[in-house]
Amino acid sequence: MSPRPDPEVSGTRPPASSPEPRERRPGRPTGPTGSTGSTGSTGPAGHARPSRPARPALPGQAGRRSRRATQVRRNAFVVAWLVTAAVLAALVLGGPLGHLGTWLPLHALLLGGIGSAITTWSAHFADTLLHRPALGGAALLDGRLAAHSLGTAAVLTGITAAHQALALVGAAIITAQAAAGVVAIIVQYRRAVAPRLAALALHYAAALVLLAVGAVLGYLISWADDAGRAPLADILYLAHTTTMLLGFVGVTVLGTLTVLWPTMLRTPMEPTAPRWAARSLAPLVAGAALVAASGLWQPLAALGAVVYLAGAMGVLVPAFITARRVPPTSFATASAAAAIAWFLCSTGYITTGITLADSAAQAREAIHAARLALGAGFALQILVAALSYLTPVMLGGGPAMTRRTNAIMDRWAAYRVTAANACLALAVTPTLPVAVRATGGILAGAITAYLLVGMAQCGWAIAASRAPGARGAAPPGAPPQHSHHSPHSPARRDAQC
Repeated sequence: MSPRPDPEVSGTRPPASSPEPRERRPGRPTGPTGSTGSTGSTGPAGHARPSRPARPALPGQAGRRSRRATQVRRNAFVVAWLVTAAVLAALVLGGPLGHLGTWLPLHALLLGGIGSAITTWSAHFADTLLHRPALGGAALLDGRLAAHSLGTAAVLTGITAAHQALALVGAAIITAQAAAGVVAIIVQYRRAVAPRLAALALHYAAALVLLAVGAVLGYLISWADDAGRAPLADILYLAHTTTMLLGFVGVTVLGTLTVLWPTMLRTPMEPTAPRWAARSLAPLVAGAALVAASGLWQPLAALGAVVYLAGAMGVLVPAFITARRVPPTSFATASAAAAIAWFLCSTGYITTGITLADSAAQAREAIHAARLALGAGFALQILVAALSYLTPVMLGGGPAMTRRTNAIMDRWAAYRVTAANACLALAVTPTLPVAVRATGGILAGAITAYLLVGMAQCGWAIAASRAPGARGAAPPGAPPQHSHHSPHSPARRDAQC
């Protein structure tokens, strides 16, 4: 056995005769260079105790905080568009913008809010599924997100102001950013080394293709109206709305639910879910295309509905089996289930209306009647459900803080889901008086607005916990506290998502 080294020589103990001056932080010993835990402490008799080696800061801590800040900044685009849609809806109902109808707030919600959310989270989930960095990285995604908002603003301004050139520029910007997203996902998919859920990323590529097609069709509707070609405008309207709602939004939501639904329920995915979801993409796209072409021949809508719903069952049947095993009781899961119910009912309603219509103009009225159910009941509600679940995950703060922010987002869950959907059902019932329908819509919007209140409260809670001197806050420079959850626990899975 080798002899023990002399502390004075080995450097494990500082010389007692010449102690070096050192700065001390409250509650933690510091060494000559300011690093915590690098020197010994003084014992009762004045003798220096052996020091412990310095504990290096974890390299991933700053990266995690940076990623969280980036996600919060990107989702600020979504929140801004939701607030814009709410303000525009109030101005339409209040009278100043009443002559514009519901087109402006509805497109601010769907193209602005839902489009920005899909742009952000499709890239995030593609990274998760493929285990490979995307082409262009964060810079490309930030550029696409800014371009999408700029293009949406140009489209909304150009259409409402009857400025066709501006609307065309906006549609071109949206199309270009969608094409860039498709290229990024395809390259990322080809570089992936056969991960189990890789095929699900193709849902996002297909959805972005449908977004580009829908943006072009939307501009052509305005062009046909200005040219006085009403029959062509009706055909294009059917193609535009079904491409955007069944294609762009529907394909994205169904593809995401395969992974997000069991994660929200904190339970393992059904073993058959990835295979069924991968096979569902082709019928989903084909069904949406058939319904979009039904303006040329109305019976195509019925055929497209059958094909589309068959593809949707590839996602919804495993999701239903999962829900039977672990019932959805949180606000996020119950709201997502209600959104899918609105989606299925609305899809059946509009495809039946198109099939039974005598002309494309009459079929356009059937879609027009279902715009609130699809926009608020499906698209907005699924977005609110996703943000209610993902907000605590984005903000982080450790297991205790995540439980606290989850409790904030889940507050009055059963009441909010039941009341919002009941009020929305009143708003979409055509036989009720206008005052009753308007009151129902306003109440549903007010209940839904708790999402913004909850997100603000979560942000304040995180900021308060990180403030200097806050109870339970870590001292400056201290490494993060780690939970004792197992790698397969719900909190661990949330952090990984």
